[in-house]
Amino acid sequence: MPNPFSTNRPQTLYAALALLTVAVLFGGASRYEVGTTILPRLAALVAIVYLFWPRNRSSIRVERGALIFWAALFALPLVQLIPLPWSVWTALPGRGLAQQVYTALGDKPWLPISLSPSRTLDFLLALFVPFAAWLLGAHLDFPGRAIVLRAMLAFALISAVLGLIQLSLGADSPLYFYSVTNADSSVGFFSNANHLGLFLAGAIVIALAWLADSMTVTGRIIAPAAVVCGLAICVLLFGIAGTSSRAGAIFSVVALLGGLAMLPLERIGLRRRYVLGGATVVTLALAAGLGLVLSGRVLSDRFRIEDGTQERIGLIPQFIHVAHDFFPFGSGLGTFEPVFKSYEHASALSFGYWNQAHQDYLQVAIEGGLIGLLLILAFLIWFAIRVVRIWYKGDESSRMRRQQATAALFLAMIAAHGMGDYPMRTGTIACVFGFLAAFLTAPQDGQSSRRRRSDRDLGEDGFGVYGQNQDVVPVSAIDRGLAAQGGDHYS
Repeated sequence: MPNPFSTNRPQTLYAALALLTVAVLFGGASRYEVGTTILPRLAALVAIVYLFWPRNRSSIRVERGALIFWAALFALPLVQLIPLPWSVWTALPGRGLAQQVYTALGDKPWLPISLSPSRTLDFLLALFVPFAAWLLGAHLDFPGRAIVLRAMLAFALISAVLGLIQLSLGADSPLYFYSVTNADSSVGFFSNANHLGLFLAGAIVIALAWLADSMTVTGRIIAPAAVVCGLAICVLLFGIAGTSSRAGAIFSVVALLGGLAMLPLERIGLRRRYVLGGATVVTLALAAGLGLVLSGRVLSDRFRIEDGTQERIGLIPQFIHVAHDFFPFGSGLGTFEPVFKSYEHASALSFGYWNQAHQDYLQVAIEGGLIGLLLILAFLIWFAIRVVRIWYKGDESSRMRRQQATAALFLAMIAAHGMGDYPMRTGTIACVFGFLAAFLTAPQDGQSSRRRRSDRDLGEDGFGVYGQNQDVVPVSAIDRGLAAQGGDHYS
């Protein structure tokens, strides 16, 4: 199994683990005024500088399309911060109210597209967290990526236990780290219980993929590994129950089904009809259990539908109206809260307020306009192409393919959660998202034979296994040896 000393890029691995640690511990909130959000951003900047520092730098190869995407993503808030002449700014859609205020003051200043430049600048700085994670993840080899995934699993288990302790100590527990939080639920290192539920569900996939990896390597079920995996999943499921998150409950079933599908049961000798029969029983059991939970027949006090959820759904037409008013330029990334306040009806005012739309795609349409929607579409197309390649290419027992499938499933859950929440607005999920996006691509030691000499000096020659001296043994050499023996490889 991979360990921290078998990776060809230990410095990159340590930087990745440091960034993930800071993001988990201090990036659990999305509110603009939370001071701890600066720490993951500083860690991201340090990681980027370290990665490109001439003394430590090795070649970094990334897709040209990915670089164009990131450049466009960073350019959008930058363009929204450029001051425009008064005549140009007033011609932008959605500026009527602000124009009336400045006219009443007798002032006609140059103004940017963003209606709240400080919030757009905050959004721009937040982008460095997933960008740094993506760069580090793209620079890691297969063992390094496996370690980062297991670090995510470890943090999820710690978060689940912490959340259950929070729940047992009550709303006044000092272990709730944010002043605005779900004090009646498990939140772990997050501010929002739904985000913890998503994180724990993703960790279930990683746990089952880890078990599948051990089965692939050994060709059998290792009892200690199976027990540890089972206990980890139980802790994660209890943690999800503590969050009272219906999305977490749904994603936990998706994670269990997806993770179980990765187990190489036929490879260890189970017949196909037994595998299919067992999969059918498990699927029906999980679907029935989820139905009981969501219908309120089981754990009704934990997963009841609250008034706030109904209100979110009722506000969707209003969000669409706001997006239409500011289309195609948007109100400025990060500006939803002050913008939406100007649209609230007097009859709907209360002591609470909407800091996010809880519909991330609609919020991007409001803040980023047409370009924001095109960037989302571009990512979804890229993601779909990657998933198709993972599905149709590679050996069924390939550890590399399984690692990519793990990242794809976790990413899909994050993207789906964005339709009813705002997980990517937190530094933790944004960091995880960046790593997972990088893990969808082949590691640098798995690129084609057209490599630069400096890469070969690192001992890289295709996907391989690590010998006693930590040397990479190329798959091509392994295949030749195994073919002579009638064997197969498990790379």
